[in-house]
Amino acid sequence: MTTLAAIQGDGWAVIGCDSRSSDDNGRPMDLATHKIIENNGILIAGSGSSRGSNILQFGWKPPKPTVNENLDKFMTQKFIPKMRQAFIDAGYDMKEDGDAAEHDSSFIVVVRGVIYPVFEDYSWDRDVNGLYFSGSGGDIALGVMESYCHGGLAFSPEDAEVAVTTAIEIAAKWDIHTALPVVVRTQYA
Repeated sequence: MTTLAAIQGDGWAVIGCDSRSSDDNGRPMDLATHKIIENNGILIAGSGSSRGSNILQFGWKPPKPTVNENLDKFMTQKFIPKMRQAFIDAGYDMKEDGDAAEHDSSFIVVVRGVIYPVFEDYSWDRDVNGLYFSGSGGDIALGVMESYCHGGLAFSPEDAEVAVTTAIEIAAKWDIHTALPVVVRTQYA
């Protein structure tokens, strides 16, 4: 259980996370390792099963896009297939005959200042409002970010950092599976 929150700006992205995990029985654990890790220049934050985050953050080296590479194509044709292969190699990918491949985590990935939420079925979509969330406190965080951003993009990375931090702090108040401190990272294009 987690709260991830992120805001897409013009040429930058801000992403934040809380610092709590819990086991299947609800026992909380305050994490020594942050949920947002920079791996080969890419920010990766995960919610759901910790195993997926362990693999993406420490068990592989993601590809990097070339200078002029289209990031949507990069995510679709390079990053996600390599991510899935890392999961398969680690025994984490789940697929029954005839079913679509899936895993039991959600990720917010930031590549060159662009946010890509990667869902359990390996798909990604970007939101026109530039607001992203995941985890058990995500709905609370989304409401707070919306109130800060008024349905649009934050004016500056500094404004977005305040909005993301406040969103996760409020989620920590109302979601038992979210706890302080908040960790925030900013990446520029």
